[in-house]
Amino acid sequence: MKPCALLALWLWAGAAAAEVGAARPLALVEGEGAFAQSAAEPGLTPGRRGLRKGNVHMELWASDIQLANLAVKVGGGPVYLTLLAGIEPGSRNEARFSFGLGVGGHVVMSHRFWLDLDVTGGAVQPVQKPLEGDGGNVLGQARVMLGVQVLPRLAVFVGPTYNLWFVWGQPDFASVTRMSVSQSQPKADQRLQHWPGLQLGLHF
Repeated sequence: MKPCALLALWLWAGAAAAEVGAARPLALVEGEGAFAQSAAEPGLTPGRRGLRKGNVHMELWASDIQLANLAVKVGGGPVYLTLLAGIEPGSRNEARFSFGLGVGGHVVMSHRFWLDLDVTGGAVQPVQKPLEGDGGNVLGQARVMLGVQVLPRLAVFVGPTYNLWFVWGQPDFASVTRMSVSQSQPKADQRLQHWPGLQLGLHF
């Protein structure tokens, strides 16, 4: 299966599963705590409705790791599951894509501002002959996203990340980031890189 088709199938599966399981969405409201939640009621005034209405959300962003990333976030309450994928264009030997999943929490800070914090795990693969070779890798990220709601279903977000990339065997890439990394070798055929990163994108 081609990398683009694999990424599309990964994200479509997450969105489809979420739509099937979505019954009556819960809306975050500004209450006594950041995680206050209640069922959407017909008489609830628009001014009291919280952010991120609905159970399924999409995100499109750029980061220091990949130019184009897409995620499906499942969950209309304070906890969400995210399925993410991305692609980095380049020459034949440098183009790569990634896929992963994670879990996080959503905090309403005010009527327009919210904060997402999550941890994700996945892998980075070359576009040419993915999932082949004598080695493998795992990419872990801790992400903080500060969102500004500009429309009811559109927000802009920005935030830092902290990344760990563990590689074993014959690596496909020397590095997967534009940032400077700190590197160690637990064993002769293993590498561990970690670095702070940055991301900027849109939330739908």
